[in-house]
Amino acid sequence: MTIFFVHESTDQPTSKGSDVATFSLPLRRALTRWRPTPYFSFYPRSLTQLMSAGLLGLVLLLVAALAIAGLYVEKATSKGQQAVIFSTEAVRHSLTLSELLKDMERSARIYQVLGNESLLANYAQLRQKLNDTAAELVTLEFDSKIKNTISMLLQKEKQVFAELATKGPGADQAANTVEIFAELRDIAATLIAHNSLSIETRVKEMKDTAAKTRRTLFWEAGVALALVIATALWIIPPLSRYIRDLDQSLVQIGNGNLDKHISLKGPKDIRELGARLEWLRQQLQQLESRKQHFLQHFSHELKTPLASLREGTSLLSEGVMGELNNDQREIAVILQRNCLNLQQQIDDLLTYSVSMQPFQSFNYQKLQLDEQILGVTREQQLQIRAKDISLITALDKVSIYADTAQITTVLDNLISNAVKFSPSGGRINIELRTDGQWAVIDVADEGPGISDSEHDRIFEAFYKSPSTMNENAEGSGLGLSIAKQYSNAHGGNIEVINTHKGARLRLTLPREPQHG
Repeated sequence: MTIFFVHESTDQPTSKGSDVATFSLPLRRALTRWRPTPYFSFYPRSLTQLMSAGLLGLVLLLVAALAIAGLYVEKATSKGQQAVIFSTEAVRHSLTLSELLKDMERSARIYQVLGNESLLANYAQLRQKLNDTAAELVTLEFDSKIKNTISMLLQKEKQVFAELATKGPGADQAANTVEIFAELRDIAATLIAHNSLSIETRVKEMKDTAAKTRRTLFWEAGVALALVIATALWIIPPLSRYIRDLDQSLVQIGNGNLDKHISLKGPKDIRELGARLEWLRQQLQQLESRKQHFLQHFSHELKTPLASLREGTSLLSEGVMGELNNDQREIAVILQRNCLNLQQQIDDLLTYSVSMQPFQSFNYQKLQLDEQILGVTREQQLQIRAKDISLITALDKVSIYADTAQITTVLDNLISNAVKFSPSGGRINIELRTDGQWAVIDVADEGPGISDSEHDRIFEAFYKSPSTMNENAEGSGLGLSIAKQYSNAHGGNIEVINTHKGARLRLTLPREPQHG
């Protein structure tokens, strides 16, 4: 028997160097297919530039916002400090001025009574302090009305001092002059009232500045937020689109959909990544084609001689070529059984290859599941009778919409698996029921069972449980893997249910077809 491997000479390199060149050629071609359209644009040419530009823009916005906010806060703080200093100085000097006038009036009146020159000298000292205080008060930023009031107070006080110094104590004119202090007190009170009004004006200006600062910062925050949103809208949608397209391309390759061309749009590095994925798709497509060709050729090359072997062993066991002794008949039976086993393994391998195709066409139709299970058990009657197995069924009337051929394969694999590992004289229980929108099938046997560590592994292709190695149960290890693939393709599942004896497998299928 000879197995031929057919290939194209252009795909099979003759050396390591040519292998690299051959596999890199599709990539180079894919990369050279794209030519950038020359146009003037501020849009970044790579994903790194896009992210860098976005982050730089956000940093500049933040710095500008902080700088403007700092200037306005500094301006408001400076005005507040000036208002506090002005208010403190104005109140202090006004009160000092009022107290000095009281002391001066007291000294002048005592001087008129006693005539003591020291009292006049004390008055002169108080008068000097009054002039100094008035001078400091004038330096503050008062309006002209307050400054005129201060000037009028000093003129009247100067008149009083001149009368006291020239007329002497006890003179009627000097005594009348002392009464002017009442006017001076009124002028001082007026001055304090004007100062209070000026302070209130300053405080109001400070509040207005603070309110203006708040409004400015509010608008600044709004503008900054709008710019941040604009920057985010400039970056996030295209970035999300690139990631989504890349994810879809990866899912496409992962699901084995190798017929759809992959082309990513965006900056240069994204397009280059798309070209690499397209090259990978082409390579996988070639490998898939070669695998399918190999399996088809493999099955054809094996089935032809295997059919001859089966026919020959059948003729030998039937005694067509002459009577066989017991040893010869035993050898013929062994050959016939192994031919059948090899035939089954080849069929399982081909079925597994078909089940691994991600995009299969499903022929959905209404399927009476309970009748289908009974049909499969009838096909297994020879094996069931040979091992004297008791088959117990509890089947509800359940119909589903599914691919009949694939679901029949799933049921056949589950039931044949239970028959294979059941001991002679054992029992198999098959239950069918509904659970909402799901059909649930339990197949339980009394075989060696499945350990907890193997609950997932038994669905792997070619896996055989160590606990069944000593059992007289041959197989390819593909039956449960194929059943798992077909059930998942229908939106269902197969799982192992813990049980005290034997193994229990549960098949869950949707009663309506699962699209998408």
